[in-house]
Amino acid sequence: MSDDQLDQFPSLRPLLDAEVAGDERAGVQISLSLRGEQYDIAVGGNGMGAPMTAGSRVPWTCSSKPLGALSFAIAWEAGRIGLDDRVADHLPEYGEYGKDTIRMRDLLTHTTGIPDPMLSLDTQGSEVPQWAELEPLIWYLICNVEPQQKRGTLMSYNPITNWFVLDRVLTTVEGSAPGDSYRALFKRLGIAATLGLDPDADPELGVMPVAPPEEADGLRNMIMASGLPLPGTGVWGTMADLRVAGEALLTGHARDGEQLVRAATLEAITATHWPGTPRNMFSDTNFPYGLGFMTLPHLLGKACSYRVYGHAGGNTSTLLIDPAAELVLAVYWNGRLPDVPTVTRRHALVQAIYTDLGIEPAAQFEIVTA
Repeated sequence: MSDDQLDQFPSLRPLLDAEVAGDERAGVQISLSLRGEQYDIAVGGNGMGAPMTAGSRVPWTCSSKPLGALSFAIAWEAGRIGLDDRVADHLPEYGEYGKDTIRMRDLLTHTTGIPDPMLSLDTQGSEVPQWAELEPLIWYLICNVEPQQKRGTLMSYNPITNWFVLDRVLTTVEGSAPGDSYRALFKRLGIAATLGLDPDADPELGVMPVAPPEEADGLRNMIMASGLPLPGTGVWGTMADLRVAGEALLTGHARDGEQLVRAATLEAITATHWPGTPRNMFSDTNFPYGLGFMTLPHLLGKACSYRVYGHAGGNTSTLLIDPAAELVLAVYWNGRLPDVPTVTRRHALVQAIYTDLGIEPAAQFEIVTA
């Protein structure tokens, strides 16, 4: 984006200047559309000694989860799967060790009663196997874990496991290969995103995220997980591609006009299905959630309307869809921060963009922090 174009965002510009002033490697890539008018912004570096550009391919991490939700919605609307189907009806081996009653809605709302078993693995100092060896090991671990809570009674956010299982169910129903619930959707959306790092991609268009010392472990785990073809975690592409996905989640249509799902189905998956912690207290494991979407305005930005939905990922990215404003925003920060500064940074950026675009802010909600 040229300086003249960036001048249209006088509130946003100092935030971006401050972000890269602290560390030039901590570039930012933004793509947004307001009632169809598009803006693409890239500032700072890519962590590899080159500038961040609008074409840099960045990790979407958990901001890619709504795409899995959209794939589910397409199959659900077509009658190929039900929200209250037992997962074990499609994947019998999943039902072992007390998981036989877990439903599809439990996967989509992270209320299976199972803390993500992948987070308990100690990967420090270990060499990651090839995907052909690692994928069956992940599935073995998932199938052999036991619930810690009754399904549907507590949210325990799973960065990896639930969307791995969701993809397995959807590809079993469709008769396709693991990962194809995402790859087929990329094709229908007309975007160049990939599941896992593309070994043939131009290295000059890559990024290497950075973080302060206290986030070293989190950064290492994020880089490891995002490099694997894990649905809902390991997607790479531009923020312009993520914006296109967000526009489909706003309208129900791909950019070529193909209808993916009806408006009623979009309303169903983006409504709040899990209420989260009492009185809107902040929690990074238990918060208002739809069927694959964060639905609490204060998680995404205080300026957002109560109808907002989207997702954040890796303390580095956010997809925000606000139907009241007809706004879709996709943003990636190459600098990972701890949880609280991440929320503060996101709130400031969202507020600045709403201000600069002349979007009237929503009425402020009461929030209680613990």
